[in-house]
Amino acid sequence: MDRVTQVLKFDNIVFAGGGNRCFWQAGFWYAVAPVLKLQPRSVAAVSAGAAMACAIFGGTFEHGFSGYKQAVARNARNLYVRNLLKSQPVFPHGAMYRAAILDSIDTLALSRLHQGPEITILAARPPRWASERMAILLGAISASVDAMNRNSVQAAAGRHLGFKPLCVSVRECTSPQELADLILASSCVPPFTPQIRRAGAALLDGGLVSSVPTEFPRATDASTLVLLTRRFSKLPSVPGHTYVQPSAPTPVGTWDYTNHTALQATFDLGQRDGAAFCDSLGATDKARSGLVEFQARQPVVA
Repeated sequence: MDRVTQVLKFDNIVFAGGGNRCFWQAGFWYAVAPVLKLQPRSVAAVSAGAAMACAIFGGTFEHGFSGYKQAVARNARNLYVRNLLKSQPVFPHGAMYRAAILDSIDTLALSRLHQGPEITILAARPPRWASERMAILLGAISASVDAMNRNSVQAAAGRHLGFKPLCVSVRECTSPQELADLILASSCVPPFTPQIRRAGAALLDGGLVSSVPTEFPRATDASTLVLLTRRFSKLPSVPGHTYVQPSAPTPVGTWDYTNHTALQATFDLGQRDGAAFCDSLGATDKARSGLVEFQARQPVVA
């Protein structure tokens, strides 16, 4: 075992939410994982971080990333007002998100996920007393409160309003479609995405109860690498936890489904930050040797 691998060994990985910002996580992972020989036993993920984790550990990230960039390059707007008078959706996000997941996760990828580290995906269950419309309103209020509390890594106002966590293992999903539903439930933010139900219950974005689900890995006594998606002025100091964050604001917006170059730039930022992380461990050359593969690939717009 080389010196770098001895320095840090992470049994748990946490993927925070953040929409398109989560492509920073993928860039960081592909720069760091080969150097540290990361083979986690447990993964906790929420919202788009769950999509990222499944594509990475399903072994299909490169294919999915290429296809998603192509779809985003073809999409002209984030809001289609003309569809208000039509049967087509006003927001393209839901259909594009599902298509991107299913393009990444096929039967073979799902099999790999079942055999790999246990991935737990977090969704939020609304209060029992709240109607579906009331739950969506409460979710929007919670998200607004959390947005104002930007310096808190663990901000989750939804808990105070009665939202409860629902943790589901990817191993419980028997088809790519079922996994897509689970990821979409974990990412559910109406009207951007459609309402998703599981076992008859309407679910919402897991970030309402924990946007950084550090409390949900199975092996809580082991070392944990926490992949954030935005910058905080101060990171938590938790024994056994290593938090990493972007070195600069990510170029892409959370719900911007029109800018494929910003997606690539966000991934590239993650790779550079991952290389810098390895550099701090004395592994610069080894880390940078893996930075070319995804950087050179740009979408071909049909």
